[in-house]
Amino acid sequence: MAESNPADNEDDIDSLINCGICLSEMEEPKALICLHTFCVKCLKKVKHPPGQITCPLCQEDTLLPKGGIDGLRNNFFINQLKERRAIRGTGEFKMQCTCCGATDRAAVARCVDCNGFLCQQCVDSHKTLGPLKGHAVYTIEELRSGRVDISKVWKEQCCQHHKDQILRFFCKTCGIPICHVCTVVEHSRPEHDYLTLESATEGQMQEIKGLLASCKDVAKRVDTAIKQDDKVKTELNSAMDKASQDLITTKEKVIHSFLKLIEDDYHSNSEKLQKIAAERNTTIDSSKANLSNLQAKLNNAMDMANQVLTSGSKHDVASNYTTLTSTLKQLKQAQVVTTSDDVSFVMFSPNRSEQVLKPLGKIRETKPTLRQVRLQQEMGKDGEGKLTCGIGVSIASNGDIAIADQSTKKVKVYLSDGQYKLSLDTNQGLQQGKTSQPWDVAVSPNQFYVTDLTGMVKIYSLEGQYLKQFPVKSPDGTSSDIDGSQLLGLAIDNDGHLLVGNNTKQYISKCKQDGTHISTIKVDTDPDFIAVTPMGRIVVSPNVSNTGVYVLDQTGKHIHTINTPKDAKSWDPTGVCCSDDGVIYIASWDSRDQGGIYSFTEDGEYLGCVTTDVTKAYGLAYTCDDGDDKLVVAQDSGHPAKVFIFK
Repeated sequence: MAESNPADNEDDIDSLINCGICLSEMEEPKALICLHTFCVKCLKKVKHPPGQITCPLCQEDTLLPKGGIDGLRNNFFINQLKERRAIRGTGEFKMQCTCCGATDRAAVARCVDCNGFLCQQCVDSHKTLGPLKGHAVYTIEELRSGRVDISKVWKEQCCQHHKDQILRFFCKTCGIPICHVCTVVEHSRPEHDYLTLESATEGQMQEIKGLLASCKDVAKRVDTAIKQDDKVKTELNSAMDKASQDLITTKEKVIHSFLKLIEDDYHSNSEKLQKIAAERNTTIDSSKANLSNLQAKLNNAMDMANQVLTSGSKHDVASNYTTLTSTLKQLKQAQVVTTSDDVSFVMFSPNRSEQVLKPLGKIRETKPTLRQVRLQQEMGKDGEGKLTCGIGVSIASNGDIAIADQSTKKVKVYLSDGQYKLSLDTNQGLQQGKTSQPWDVAVSPNQFYVTDLTGMVKIYSLEGQYLKQFPVKSPDGTSSDIDGSQLLGLAIDNDGHLLVGNNTKQYISKCKQDGTHISTIKVDTDPDFIAVTPMGRIVVSPNVSNTGVYVLDQTGKHIHTINTPKDAKSWDPTGVCCSDDGVIYIASWDSRDQGGIYSFTEDGEYLGCVTTDVTKAYGLAYTCDDGDDKLVVAQDSGHPAKVFIFK
């Protein structure tokens, strides 16, 4: 039979002899029912149920024979392809001797009768040992020369079960080649029907050719179908683009028709940005022009001086002395003024209030700096609204201030002027055996959200009515209501999603305001207090002594850590909030009245201490109400909450 060579193209051969798992040339190749072949060691690493294995490439299941992976059919054809390609190659021949089993001896020849490669020592043995003298041995050079018919160098394959027997028969019942011993033992008649391999392959080749022709037709139809799918996808994308553009156009029409105030504010801010850009570019260009002019003068004067010194005569030196020294002295005194980095700073701080008719936001032209505050008012000093253990605090878009009071098991809500308004009873909705200890609160335009050291987030109407509660999911898919978790930190991000901190399992769960799970973010600290910056970064304060505050991106990747400020007498970070211009404010709790509120940029640069007029500070919230920037801090041990206004 002529040499079978279905893949003269080296890339095609690579696709056949390289394992689809380890991507290297296969060792002990085992074939699956789908014809995909892999190294036996790689298949053993694939997780599979008892009795079958799924192909890692096409996902088709193969029933495992007795012996498991080792019992799968050996793909001798792959080994032959490897050997024949090695012989056909022009580079170094790297096959090892298969006769003596020595792994450190390179093969230099092949024995037809032994059906294997020989090292030089085995070649010498074939020349001297009587039983081996008659074997047909060809050197690698002879095989590569083309003078030898390579197809005659490989003998028939031996039986996988009877190593000394050639596969000369084909069992029609089992559909596999067998040896003479197999016809008597495992594949004996009448249970099995077999015929010689030679007569079987004649019909098999014709059948394969017929099926191959049919498959080529199917392949053409598949190619046509793929092109059709591509066409449909292109049309879909085009339709989606048009629909999206129509949506944008409609949105713009609605904005123009019903939100002219916002459009006007946008144009005003846009013009202001353009003006800032023009003025600052003029400043930079002017500075650069002056520097370039100075640079040119310096280069010219220095080049002239160097030429006079290195190439000029004494007469040249004397002739140019007065002019050169005068010019160089002037240039020596030149003022090199660089443009300050502050010129490159400009940012737009979106208005995070959800009242649509308010302005879009503010343009910040200068970098954030330390801003001092003064005490405006206290709340929760006495009466029904008295605070005994204030923890979390949040400010509604209408100015209402909500504070979680752990001792009374209520969230108390105050008007912007500090008057008590109502309470949320966190004892409602408690699961059996649970005790409410309200920790944090967040407010959307429609609802209050509360964590109370149970595994549930509770939802209340703005009128204080309990609505429902929901658990959050951990990274392993379990629910916080069944794994003993305590939910603490709570915030609403820039997209309106809830961020809920689980300090038992150390993760943050992102969910919609109705409780629908979106994702989980694993963190390396206790997320007891959470805030979100205008850039969308997540700030996590652990409420643990002498511990840093983590700043993360939206996926939970650590960006940097805010550590103890240089001028802090005590550093026990608790509440955290962010202003519209990107300043991070952190409250520090201290039992000796040595705490304070400290400010940092989003990048972690320390700006300074805002105030030390706090006692056992916990939750912290920021608001910009009617143009006044304010900080509200909740305090422990019966101290009232304080409202600070920026000077």
